[in-house]
Amino acid sequence: MRVVADSHAIVWFVAGSSRLSEPAREALRAAERERALTVSIATFLDLWYVTQTTQGVTAGELHRLEATLSASSAVDVHPIDEAVADAFATIDRSAVADPWDRLIMATAMTLNAPLITRDALIRQAGVVETIW
Repeated sequence: MRVVADSHAIVWFVAGSSRLSEPAREALRAAERERALTVSIATFLDLWYVTQTTQGVTAGELHRLEATLSASSAVDVHPIDEAVADAFATIDRSAVADPWDRLIMATAMTLNAPLITRDALIRQAGVVETIW
């Protein structure tokens, strides 16, 4: 089954972190085995922003993550195309204001795929199926 990984989910998955929930880890592993794991290009923008603000991810960590994901045949790094932009515009900004989250959600909507996310606002919005 194709899944879209939110920013924190893909960082934790690649790092082998215990911060992932078991359902999220299993869904990501299954998608990786099936070569059906999608990461929005917006994730790289989101994580770059984190390197500039909270430093929750370092520039080196981001570079290694980008290289790992781009080199993997199991991962589709999905662009922000017209369909994603159209889906982005349908998400209620009062429910989810963060533009990076909205772009990642729009990617999942466009692909009709569940989004692996811990983010409570995204899960509560009910716009896209989520796994956590």
